[in-house]
Amino acid sequence: MFKESEVLELKRSLSELKEGIISMSSMLNKKGKGTVYFGINDESKVVGLTIGNDTRADVVHEIQNNLKPMPSKVTIDIVTIENKPVIKVEVEGNDTPYSAYNRYYIRINDADISMNNHELQKYFEEKDNTYFKWENKETTYGINDVDEDLLIDCIRTSNEKGRLDYVYKNRKDALTRLGLLTENGFLNNAGWYLFGNNKPLTIKLANYPTDSRVDFGEIKEFKGNIFECIKESISYIQNHITFNSKIEGIQRIDTPEIPLRAIREIVINSFAHCNYQVKGDYNEYVIFKSYVKIYNPGGIIKDVDPMRFAKGEVGSKIRNILIASTLFKYGYIDSFGTGFDRTFNLCLQNDIKFRYQNDEFGFSFVFKRKNETSSQNDEKLDDLDIKILNKIKEDRYITINELAELFSKSEITIYRHLDALSEDNYLQRRGSRKSGYWEILK
Repeated sequence: MFKESEVLELKRSLSELKEGIISMSSMLNKKGKGTVYFGINDESKVVGLTIGNDTRADVVHEIQNNLKPMPSKVTIDIVTIENKPVIKVEVEGNDTPYSAYNRYYIRINDADISMNNHELQKYFEEKDNTYFKWENKETTYGINDVDEDLLIDCIRTSNEKGRLDYVYKNRKDALTRLGLLTENGFLNNAGWYLFGNNKPLTIKLANYPTDSRVDFGEIKEFKGNIFECIKESISYIQNHITFNSKIEGIQRIDTPEIPLRAIREIVINSFAHCNYQVKGDYNEYVIFKSYVKIYNPGGIIKDVDPMRFAKGEVGSKIRNILIASTLFKYGYIDSFGTGFDRTFNLCLQNDIKFRYQNDEFGFSFVFKRKNETSSQNDEKLDDLDIKILNKIKEDRYITINELAELFSKSEITIYRHLDALSEDNYLQRRGSRKSGYWEILK
């Protein structure tokens, strides 16, 4: 006799496959495991299924595409119960929270309930290596120091996205609802950076005619809150890349050389995961002749390779819980941990080459521009560049610290040379900072 519970769900047929995957995510979030039977109705009656050659593969495909991250264990078996074929899916994992179809759910008894903001925030708070204490630190700014129009727009948009159920009353109530106000009535760091009207954040933007920072180019600083800086960064890049135009019927179609959705994903990622505690380092958005580089201080925590996020092997590792949660409600983040997947797919679909580097200094993502050739040549290499390349040829696993000691330079100096060599396509970092290696490209 089967009975639905916090770890067991029954579905009459595979027409309810989506609902079954939602149940998997909710059970994983509640108990770290769960089982779903397809072919048994909610009255525990075995009705069976019609099993075709591709049935199991279809179930596997749907789970892989829509349950994020992939649980550590997924078992899909075709079993016989009361002489009728039934599909049994078992999942296990502790990399919470798990999403299904870009939404988050929790299991309450035998029901799947859409996870509210406090529950979702709790999951991220419980993860290691977050900066939640910094985000919650009290500032000297109060509710009158926020951009109220921006706050109202955030609340309205969050409601329209179905990620918030709250009618705006006033600044104090809204900020409290978002977790951005302290008990003393002051903004915490997250609230100040998100909605502050006194330009709390500085970013750097630049456009160079060649692939060298030495050549004169446009360089500017922009100050604002996170929402303002996101819009400025995306707009700046969009205004400095090229668009190909063609006429279809009576309409003109403009296609950017780099998909704007991919640029948007990486820009927003740079603000959601930035280490705002780093002094003297800034988010940078730079357009060179042959590539666009997006950089933010603070590498991805836990040194996870973004490709593992894209494959759904691990869940999102959030540095700034409150900031990321607010951006999620606003719709800037569709589902935690899926931005890299969309970016990589967009680049693949549009034949855009890319590379990235994650280390203790920061995270850099580079989009190769189309129809441009690099102006690099060996004359641009200085003695230290050549020494570094020769040493890497001898030992591709050599670390920044070892190079610094070998050449009597600071780690920051070595990092800058490695970054420049990567930008000029002389080498590329493969894998993570701890277990990866350098690959010589030229």
